[in-house]
This record gives sequence, structure tokens and C-alpha cells, in this order.
Amino acid sequence: MLTPVFWITQDDDSLLIRIRAPHGNLAELDYDHGEYMFVFTCPPYFLRVHFKQMVEEYGSGNGKVEWNSDEGEFHIRVPKIHKSEHFTNLDMITELLNPTTATQPHGRALVEEIEENSEEEDVEDSEGNEFLIDQEIPSVETPKSDTEIKKFGYGFGWTKIGIIERLRGEIGNLVDIQNPEDVEIQMRLDEMTKTDWEAFDEGRYLADTLEPEEELLSLVSAPFSMSQFLEITEEDRMKLKDLRKTKISKIWATNEEIGISLLDILYGYLYDQRVNQWESNCESGWTVAKLSSSLSYFVKFGSVKECVISSIRRSLCYPLYRNLRLSFRILEDLLQILSSAHPTTVILHILCDIHRIFIDSGDFRYILNDLFITDYIFWIQTEDSEDVVRGIQKELEDVVAGIQKADVGWDLEILETEAKMQATMLDSDDDEMPQNN
Repeated sequence: MLTPVFWITQDDDSLLIRIRAPHGNLAELDYDHGEYMFVFTCPPYFLRVHFKQMVEEYGSGNGKVEWNSDEGEFHIRVPKIHKSEHFTNLDMITELLNPTTATQPHGRALVEEIEENSEEEDVEDSEGNEFLIDQEIPSVETPKSDTEIKKFGYGFGWTKIGIIERLRGEIGNLVDIQNPEDVEIQMRLDEMTKTDWEAFDEGRYLADTLEPEEELLSLVSAPFSMSQFLEITEEDRMKLKDLRKTKISKIWATNEEIGISLLDILYGYLYDQRVNQWESNCESGWTVAKLSSSLSYFVKFGSVKECVISSIRRSLCYPLYRNLRLSFRILEDLLQILSSAHPTTVILHILCDIHRIFIDSGDFRYILNDLFITDYIFWIQTEDSEDVVRGIQKELEDVVAGIQKADVGWDLEILETEAKMQATMLDSDDDEMPQNN
């Protein structure tokens, strides 16, 4: 059965569920609702949605269904038990489809320790309620001890290990860290900093700083528009309805550490969007992954400031434009995202776009979806994530207000001053040269 694209809105009395099912067999249409669930069947489509608040039973007779043949859509009205009650997270598609979380009165984190069930328990579940069986993608990770994962893990929450080691011969330079299974988490930031320090090209930096191209100046001054980020698009919905939660091991990282790691992923994405005038291109996958310390070096930051400085440094080492004003402008863009009215919805859209970019850009970047992005899509839909995002926003505001050029490193102020003095001396020498008659 196919999961259709769907939208849910609400008024004081009801949920309004719009389901796109253009090839459905109307003769076999069936739907039901009650308590925390809504079920829709119209072969070849099947949809099961779970709410955190209660709806009336189908038998109450207060529901209503309409078929729009022009759009190939069903419009179904589902009455609420408690009138004027606000149903939460109706844009969080993956959470609505997940029976283990959405039906809990107070919610439960989507990303959690999952204990393996016995075969007997699986059989009982399948016999008891077939259509409620939780469908999950099996873990592809090589079994490792908790001690190894805590010391050498990577990916979302630093919970994965063995994947890069196993695929190294195939994936080439997908990530900058060469042997993450041999580099402890606490050592990666120092190792990455040394690598970035050596990669810094003074000539490229000075050219973009002292003699910036007009195009670069226009990119820096271009206004930031939130409009393209505010809604979950139809393409997002198509992706979200098909994503299934993978099994994940214990998470020792805090929600704040997970949120800070997300920060540099967003920075890389926003850099790419700004320099490409808010459109992705064939280089977008490389840019996002390269600028993100989390994606390229599997680091764990101790603070928002560490994350910000690392993001700025990488933006001055690797991409096409290496200009500090541009780097700071991306921080302003990031603050606008985090301070929006519904930051988790905006971030969910961005993560869906990154997921698409990594699939389309080739070079095995889809593995970064498996390691990071898919789990972040689940995490950003949890109830705790918005508080984490708001907290990081406040920390980021303080960091941006106080950050200095000297914090970035490379003695940039001295470097620029010396370059200007040298240019002045050369101009002076040119003026003093005798003119040939």
C-alpha cells in the first residue's frame, strides 16, 4: 500500500485532513477515527495518523468527507473531543505517522534507546494488531561495545561506529577525518583545527578581503528572505511520509550537544544558499558537508562559540568566496532562522532540503543522511527540540555580539595591515619611477 501525501489543519471544532490519492479506488474507500487515531484506506493508498489529543469516534456522525476529482484529493473533517483545544505538531509528518510516540499524552522522544524484542514478543505483536506494528529499518552498524562508541562514535549523537571503516575504500574523501574509528571524539576538534590552519591560503583570503569582486559584495549585501523557509513544502511531505525511524543505540550526548552539532550543519547550508542566491546547484552537497565540522570531521563542540569559530574558519579555508564579512553575514542569517516564530518547522524544511541535496549530489553523500540528517529530521520533530533551539539561539546571540576578528585566528588584522602597507609601498614605488619620454 502507498502512503499518500497529506495535510492537516484545524479550526476550533475539527481537524481538516486533506489527502492526495489521485489513483484511489473510490469503491473501496474506508476511513475511521477515534481517541488518538485516524485511519484512511482507498487502495492502493493507506494512511494511519496518530495525534497527541483526542478526536471523536467515527460513529458520532459528526465527521464529513468530500472528494475533489479535479485535484484527486479527499477532504475529511474529523471532530475534536474537546472543542477549542489546539492540536500540536500537525506539520511534523514523521511524528504523526509514528505510533510509538504520537499516541502518548505527553509525547515521547522519537530518538531513544530501543531495546531488542524477543521473537516471541514480535509474534505476539503481529497477532495482536497487525496494522500497528512499528516498521523500522534495521541497523547497518557493526556491533561495537558501549565503551568504543562513547570514545570513537560519530553521526547523530555520536552513536554510530564502523561504517566509515567498512566503506573507506568506496567512499574516498567523503569526510575529511581519515580514520574516525582511531581518533577519539575529544581529540577531533584539535586535529581539525590543525588541518584548517594548514589549509588557510593567505593570498585567497586577502584577495577576497582587500579586492573583493562586485559579485561577492552583492552577495554579502543581499537581503535575507525568510519566506522560502517558512512552510513544509509538498516535496518535504513526500519525503517525510516515506522516512522510517532506524534503530539507534544509547545516546550519551546531551540534547544541547546534539543541537550545537546541528548549528554548523545549518551554517553550511545557509552559506551555500546565500552564495548561490537561494538556489542549490551541483556543488551544494560538497559545500554543505565541507563547511560543517560535524559532517566533515565528526567533532563534538563544548560550546556554541567553539562551533561558531570553527564554522567561520572553514568558510575562510575551503569554499569559493573567503571573506570574513560574508562569514559573519551567514551568522546573521542563522540567527534569523533560529529566532523565527516556528524555528523547528523552518529547520525541518532545511533538513529535508539537505537530505535531497545529499541524494542528488552523488559522491556517496547519501551516507551523510544515514549518519546524521535522517536522525536529525526525527529529532527536530520531538517536543524537547524547540526548547533546545531557543536556548542555542540565545547563546548564539551573545556569541555574535561579542566575537572579534582575533577569535578566528591567523592574526587576520596583522595580515591585512601588512598587505595594505605592502600595496601602498608598491604604489609609491610606481609613482617614483622615471617616465620615459
